[in-house]
Amino acid sequence: MDDLLMKVVSAGITGGLVALVGYASVARRRRQVARAEAARTSTEDPTQALLRHAEDADRERDALAAQGRLTEALFHAGEAVEHWTALTQARVGRFQGERQSALLRLEELRTRAGSA
Repeated sequence: MDDLLMKVVSAGITGGLVALVGYASVARRRRQVARAEAARTSTEDPTQALLRHAEDADRERDALAAQGRLTEALFHAGEAVEHWTALTQARVGRFQGERQSALLRLEELRTRAGSA
């Protein structure tokens, strides 16, 4: 009986230690990710945020247009043009093609919305 009790206690202690180590590992990883995210946003080139916003606006525009939600798609198309224009000004000589494409998509949507 004492032998069985020792095995149960030993298994309980081992399980508790494994759970504690797992919890500590997850908590450490969360702290590392939070620190990395804070460092990334504090040292990020401002044009990276603009680029993300422009690409997001492009995706939203296309998704909404595909669903036939032209008014909302037009809003995002305008945002995309604004972001791509800001990028062309911030990085002279770059993003011209993306800006031109965004302008064309905006005009296409305006045409579709006008005929709807």
